[in-house]
Amino acid sequence: MTGAPRLRARLSWFLALSLAAVLALAGMALTFALAQVTETFVVTRMEHDRDTLIASLSAPDTLEQALPRVYRQPYSGHYFQVERNDGEVIRSRSLWDTRLALPSLEAGEQWRSEQAGPQGQPLLVLASGVRAGDAVTIVGVAEDMTELRTTLARVYIALAVLGILTLGALLWLQRRILQGLFAPLMRLQVDTERLIHGELEKLSTQGVPEEVVPLVEAIDRLLGVLSHRLSRSRRALGDLAHSLKTPLTALGTLEGEPELRDSPSLVGRHRAQLERIQRLVDAQLRRARLAGGSAPGRGMALARGVDDLLDTLGRIYRDKQIVVERDVPTDIRVAGDREDVLELLGIVLDNAFKWATSRVAITVGTGETVRIRIEDDGPGVSPAQAGLLTRRGLRLDESAPGSGLGLAIVSDIVEQYEGRLDIVPKGRLGGLAVTVSLPAHSRTILDEDQSSSSSSRRSPRSSK
Repeated sequence: MTGAPRLRARLSWFLALSLAAVLALAGMALTFALAQVTETFVVTRMEHDRDTLIASLSAPDTLEQALPRVYRQPYSGHYFQVERNDGEVIRSRSLWDTRLALPSLEAGEQWRSEQAGPQGQPLLVLASGVRAGDAVTIVGVAEDMTELRTTLARVYIALAVLGILTLGALLWLQRRILQGLFAPLMRLQVDTERLIHGELEKLSTQGVPEEVVPLVEAIDRLLGVLSHRLSRSRRALGDLAHSLKTPLTALGTLEGEPELRDSPSLVGRHRAQLERIQRLVDAQLRRARLAGGSAPGRGMALARGVDDLLDTLGRIYRDKQIVVERDVPTDIRVAGDREDVLELLGIVLDNAFKWATSRVAITVGTGETVRIRIEDDGPGVSPAQAGLLTRRGLRLDESAPGSGLGLAIVSDIVEQYEGRLDIVPKGRLGGLAVTVSLPAHSRTILDEDQSSSSSSRRSPRSSK
């Protein structure tokens, strides 16, 4: 199912992009600040050397001695140049035979620029116009920026690596925080799935964020209303079937009336319709007895449910003396609505008891699904008829009691739980074999199951 991205994914992406943007801006600001600080430091030092040169202009022969020794080493990266108004140029020995390109400046004018040095390296050049007598002397100092910029590049790389590591650590921390924040919601999702499959009666608000509690309480209220309506509908259906018994009995006595005795064909049609209505009423009453009175929406301990159904059907079909072969592990709990599972099993077992000659077998196995196989030693059906059994209202034998809805209802329930229904025309016992596969969700041994029959046993049951 496609739709909007998950909330956690959206938050993760938003926070990750925000962190990346903040770190990127912080990195840019830091690199700019470092560049400005280092350049300001270099410029301050160069201005100091320039002012020292200006102070020594009155003694040109002592200019180099006034500055550090580095200005006297060829191509040292520290240079100065003094240009007098009469065309005389005094250069530091470090320039060797290279000349700085200084502009013409007025007295008091400052100039700052970059140009290529003696060996092509980038130089930062500062120059000032100084009045010496009636003439203007231009004093310039320069410094090689190669080493400084190389060092800054290394610092930038280190900062980038540190920023990436910091971003990774923050993203990991963010993920852990989001997992912690969403953990209650994930538990709520799991509980909702368990609720859907009947393993829980209601959602718990324990550990749920305060903002989500009203939603959970609203869902619980809705489930309560739906459960009440479902129970009331089932009771109403059973009550309706009971209430129809008396009118049907009264209608049956009308066959003795003189008006009907004189019309045999009318009596036959009247009796056929009464029998049909009677079969429907009996089927609903039998389903009501099989379903019992438990609360809808709860899971069911399969062994206990099967035992209850077999006891009920044994009483209903006591005259047939059916022997039951039962192989149902006690630790299997079907995750689904108890009423649905009981109705499903009740319909299939009722059909087996109805058509069986003397034996019915029920076997339960587990794996990826819970597989329930029910078969009898009755006449079975043909392969062509097997595909028609789930058609609603279709009865293959009109002489036998029934409504033709049983296996159609079973098919609907199985489809609701995304299970599978397989019908074999002739099973191991010779009659019809029905296998129902339902999703397996959990296997728990409950206290109430301890009184169930022992696992994987075969015991004959006969009606009393």
